[in-house]
Amino acid sequence: MRIAVLPIDAIGHVNPLLAIVEELVRRPDVTEVRGFGPVPLADAFGSVGAGYTAVPSAPLPSTPDGLGDLAFKSFVHPLSVSDAYQAAVAEFRPDVVLYDVFGVHGMLAARVLGVPSVSLVTFPGYGALGEDFAVQHGSPHPELTRANEDYRARYGVDPLGEGLLPVLFPSRDLSVVTAARELSRDPGPDTPRLAAALGPHLGVCAHVGAAVGAVRYTPGAALPGPVRTDARARHDSSAFPFGTLDEARRAGRSVVLFSLGTVLTDFRFRSPVGGAPTGREFLIAMLDRLTRALGDRRDLLVVTVVGSLLAAEDEPDWPANFLVWDFVPQREVLERYADAFITHHGMNSTTESILAGVPMVSVPGVGDQFANAATAVDGGAAVALWDVRDPYGTVTAERLRAAVDRVLADDTHRAACARLRDAMLAEGGAPRAAELVAGLLAAAR
Repeated sequence: MRIAVLPIDAIGHVNPLLAIVEELVRRPDVTEVRGFGPVPLADAFGSVGAGYTAVPSAPLPSTPDGLGDLAFKSFVHPLSVSDAYQAAVAEFRPDVVLYDVFGVHGMLAARVLGVPSVSLVTFPGYGALGEDFAVQHGSPHPELTRANEDYRARYGVDPLGEGLLPVLFPSRDLSVVTAARELSRDPGPDTPRLAAALGPHLGVCAHVGAAVGAVRYTPGAALPGPVRTDARARHDSSAFPFGTLDEARRAGRSVVLFSLGTVLTDFRFRSPVGGAPTGREFLIAMLDRLTRALGDRRDLLVVTVVGSLLAAEDEPDWPANFLVWDFVPQREVLERYADAFITHHGMNSTTESILAGVPMVSVPGVGDQFANAATAVDGGAAVALWDVRDPYGTVTAERLRAAVDRVLADDTHRAACARLRDAMLAEGGAPRAAELVAGLLAAAR
């Protein structure tokens, strides 16, 4: 059995996918697993024993007026390289295609080749996206219409005609959801547009819980994109100064990790986030409140992740107790050092924090992050002393300080993480996902 894997270059999506690929490579009934995608992911796939064909990317132009960044990146811009993807996958001659649900190339490859497919859903069910997600990304636009006609002419596939949103491309055969069933949400009467687009695909969803493998992808010095040229060589996560964290622990200081993930600091950097006009403004505001809340406290070391797009002039004056980096080896920091995690609640970050037993402070920004935050807060694993649907408008430095102090002082939040961890691990994880993917071909035969 030959399995083609088409990822998207986003940390929270790549890591659970790598865990599944790692399990697929080990299976005796799988002869070859090969990834197809952006150049920076080649080493990550190689590290789990899979092959990889890098498909050159095209420069990303500005998003047309009136069209959301995500729809442009997910549906319109991919046409510039879609023929290259289809040719590469066709030459491989896969028996099954496994792809990220946000990636149109995987859906197209499976349809064109007539082979079974599996879409990877790295958030807790389609209902977690919320009705706003469907409204925002389901609005018509001439560029979407033009792109859809192009897909239909080239490949005989009519995504918008099928009722799909131009950002999500679920498989007709199987969707693997890397969340526990009891912590997930389906679209319902309160999300009519979301239900119309994704409801027909609920019957093929399989929940596998947390998919965690030995290898984790973290962008390094080779990551493309603008990188500041300041004196701090803080872009390469492989050079992260763990010794500074060791010193803090020996001194009895608590370690607080702050990260808003790549969705807010990259993919949504110029589009609305968490009540802010753009991800950039959301990040700038949260960094201002963070430094005022926790700056110069001798009892804390604040590990702060800012991504690579924030301009130096937009950064605050960093207090002496802040360690600032573009990207960090997040799982290692959570498992070995962190006492609290101020997070946007992307599914990958939420999962890693719960598995590490680190209580969270919730500042979600978009999509499933709101549902993930609500689940964590309701379950006692996170604290939000503000309107979790509008962090930009309601988080203050004083409330943020109080929330951090609460999760540091109250052990019930760590106990809640342990309860949620048990639920996440009960569904079988990456081995179960690999079994489902491999079993898809046998069922088709």
